[in-house]
Amino acid sequence: MILPRRHVLGGGLALACFPRRAFAAQPLAPADWMSRWLAAFNDPGSAAYPEFVRLNIPSLVPYLDEDLGVREASGGFILLRSEQTGGQEITAWVRDRKWERFSKIVLSIGEGIIDDLSFTGTPEPPGFVVPRMSEGEALQALRQKLRIEAAAGRFSGSVLVAKGDHVLLREAYGAQDAGNARAVTPATRFCVGSAGKMFTAVGVLQLVQAGRLSLTDTIAMRLPGYPDTPLARSVTVEQLLTHTGGTGDFFGPDYDAHASELRTPSDFVRLFGRRDPLFPPGSRWGYSNFGFVLLGAILEQVLGQSWDTCLAQGVFRVAGMTATSAVASAGNTAVPLNGAAQTGLKPLPYYVGLPAGGGYSTVDDLHRFATALRGGALLDPAHRRLLTAPAVVAGSAQWSLGLRVAKRNGETCYGHRGSAPGVNADFAVYPRSGYKIIVLCNRGHPHASNPAEFVGARLPVT
Repeated sequence: MILPRRHVLGGGLALACFPRRAFAAQPLAPADWMSRWLAAFNDPGSAAYPEFVRLNIPSLVPYLDEDLGVREASGGFILLRSEQTGGQEITAWVRDRKWERFSKIVLSIGEGIIDDLSFTGTPEPPGFVVPRMSEGEALQALRQKLRIEAAAGRFSGSVLVAKGDHVLLREAYGAQDAGNARAVTPATRFCVGSAGKMFTAVGVLQLVQAGRLSLTDTIAMRLPGYPDTPLARSVTVEQLLTHTGGTGDFFGPDYDAHASELRTPSDFVRLFGRRDPLFPPGSRWGYSNFGFVLLGAILEQVLGQSWDTCLAQGVFRVAGMTATSAVASAGNTAVPLNGAAQTGLKPLPYYVGLPAGGGYSTVDDLHRFATALRGGALLDPAHRRLLTAPAVVAGSAQWSLGLRVAKRNGETCYGHRGSAPGVNADFAVYPRSGYKIIVLCNRGHPHASNPAEFVGARLPVT
């Protein structure tokens, strides 16, 4: 699953910062704060940004390793433009130095301090187009980029590009662990983070297809043990799948205090089941890990088995995904690595899976999943369309009943991403051209999304 506080959900990284002592005697204008933060973030040395954070944003210190990983993956930011978007708020649009990713940075300034800092992914500016290449040229360009990054210790993971059933590229780079004792292979298992939500969504839609569940069923109808709340009486299965139920997240002080006790969907319901909706159900989109935990609870209630057994039998076995499971295993499983090569990579414990994500898979298994989905082994055409066709607006993208639907360089793709400290996964299918791009990495966001978007923007569209 995804760790608390700062989460990479659908490709955006949120930096939660709190008031701290100002470092300057004179108050700084918002533009000056932006300039100083950007200069520290872009400094090629290993000390400037940590020192800036320690002096000016001490609440960010526990998450420095994540930030340094982002800087390593991006190469720093090139400022495109900035504008004051509020009385004490400034917004800047930037581009990565190494890749074509764009981000939006927002600083909210208090009395001589930064009250809040965030940077999230944003669509490319109007008129920005990456020239398409031939298939061979695009794949060679990807190989060259990955070899450079891997040689510098900045990438470790496996990559698969296929067209239809035909695998065009299947390669692995870097090490499974911080000590470089085990090399990554294409068969290495990686934590897929929130990309595991895809499997939960398929399991739920299989029940809908079989007539054992309705998209209009409410939580209260399907989970009789759930507390009698307005949320339970109003939120539907469809709203859980589309992240429009207002069910919110579970990370925060309560999660931190009880994390060791939270192992099953029922555990989460006991702790978080009395909450109110964050917004009127169905009124808007709001990414929800808790909503997918509830879908796992519904799977258990309908099928009378644990959610992971449901997915093992109904999804993984059917698709031939022999290396995919909800938990890590000894052997050929990459260790999550937080931080950056320049400042030292730090191994993290293996994540435990939930219906909201955190399971383990390989690029080959995810290719099998895409093939089984498109071939009709998992869902019939009508319910596959529910999974892959856009249903609601979700920020700069759209969301189906389980997947993110977006455009990369003008071409529509559907899939899911997953991120946490030491974890990044990117799964994308381009229905018009038939390309499938899968990147798994034991580094944080955007180490996998960078190469996935890079080659997706260059492959031919016909």
